[in-house]
Amino acid sequence: MDPGEIASLKSRWRGCVWAHTLSDDEAEVLLPQLRFVELAAGQAIWHRGDPAEHWVGMGRGSMKLCTTSASGKPVTFMGQAFSWVGEVELIRNEPRFCDAVALSDAVIIKMPKAAFFHLLDGNRAFNRFVLQLLSERLTQSMAVTLSDRTLDPVAKVAQSLASLFSPAGFPPRSLELQVSQAELALYCNMSRPRLNAALRRLEAEGLLTLGYQVVTLRDLDALHAYRAAPSAASGSHTRPETA
Repeated sequence: MDPGEIASLKSRWRGCVWAHTLSDDEAEVLLPQLRFVELAAGQAIWHRGDPAEHWVGMGRGSMKLCTTSASGKPVTFMGQAFSWVGEVELIRNEPRFCDAVALSDAVIIKMPKAAFFHLLDGNRAFNRFVLQLLSERLTQSMAVTLSDRTLDPVAKVAQSLASLFSPAGFPPRSLELQVSQAELALYCNMSRPRLNAALRRLEAEGLLTLGYQVVTLRDLDALHAYRAAPSAASGSHTRPETA
């Protein structure tokens, strides 16, 4: 990896909501422990059953947490970009419960388990940040479950894309996702035709822009809050009202 990119990532790491609470001495101790690893799209970050030895930050690119059902069907639980993942198994002291796969070319930042618990036990701001992440994961799971059960593909795609970004976790340089529609269809657990129709609808509403293997989000808050219209039979969708 280019030394300049590592330096840039370390600089941006200081923009994390919890990193600024570290003293210069604490940061000096922590930074040499962080490992920066380049991954190609589709490459595994970890496999189900692997021991949980690191907390992982997405310095560049995006990822998904997924598994394969007994019938061989791929199932995606959630995804993240520019955030931190893997804290649940660290806290529970359990092996990884699912696979983690890069959705696009990515750079991950691996923080050793011992360093994670040192911050969790001794840094209140970091502890609150982890609680915030856990809360976001729960909210994201509830939103995906709701969109699945209401059979609303547009809302599901909107919320799935928005949930990739947690700006407080690791400040993104942009809201651009370099990912194929085939991979997005797997991530959203839907067919490519349904995904394409949903993306076109969201683009027409000005919430995102489509390019060749690129999706750029334009209104993250509106995508998070996107919901189905009250009348499911109408097949229409609405954006949330604003003040």
